[in-house]
Amino acid sequence: MKYYRWIPITYISIGTLCLFYFFMLCITYGPFYIVFSEFFLFVGMFFIGIGWFEKKQQRHLLSYLAKPIRMVIECIVIIGILTFVSIQSCIIYQGTYKDKNHGEAALILGAQLNGSSISRLLRYRLESGVQYAKEYPDAYLIVSGGKGKNEHVSEASAMKQYLIKHGIDKNRILVEDASRNTRENLSYSKKVMDQYHISNVSIITNDFHMFRASYLANSQGIKNYRYPARSDFDLSFNFYIREFFGFIKDFMMNHI
Repeated sequence: MKYYRWIPITYISIGTLCLFYFFMLCITYGPFYIVFSEFFLFVGMFFIGIGWFEKKQQRHLLSYLAKPIRMVIECIVIIGILTFVSIQSCIIYQGTYKDKNHGEAALILGAQLNGSSISRLLRYRLESGVQYAKEYPDAYLIVSGGKGKNEHVSEASAMKQYLIKHGIDKNRILVEDASRNTRENLSYSKKVMDQYHISNVSIITNDFHMFRASYLANSQGIKNYRYPARSDFDLSFNFYIREFFGFIKDFMMNHI
């Protein structure tokens, strides 16, 4: 296997960028405060380690393996890259596209609270919810989210109070406060929809989360439209990568 000097340099460059991003998140938000940020620490160390090893040995790591095994690994890597690019393209596209049609209600998915305070990502969802309520004054708003670890109240309860403070009639707000993840957000909210004879919804969540949320809604027979909320630029890379793995997990759970 021929040695190419640019390959270890590429590994080291990728690893350095990952470590830079990880430490930037730590400095900005606190060590390991951002969920999934440790992924960039481990990936950065992994690529730098391989890069320095190959540079020192003047030999690629795969060259130590038998050719058939090397070919299998190379095929797996290529398939993995193609899968990642395909799914990530869908995540990015659906996060930027707002459907022209709208649902009989808006389903606002919960996100982590800071104690009992609204986090920034959740606030962006609620801001879009307020906008939706103004655009469609006859529509219900379903707030969905239970009480998680280190949360003083349920996400749905905090969301309802936010909407009321921003001028939304409390009679328009329907509450689902038992769910612990996106799958449960949708399945439990479907029961609320059935109770109020709501046949379809506009899903409101952050751009990076829209593809997976819509996929899970479709898999549960919920007719839905996309109404994405924004997210923070500096966190986007973290959450877009995380969503790839989240989608793979949910896809496998649906097909096992």
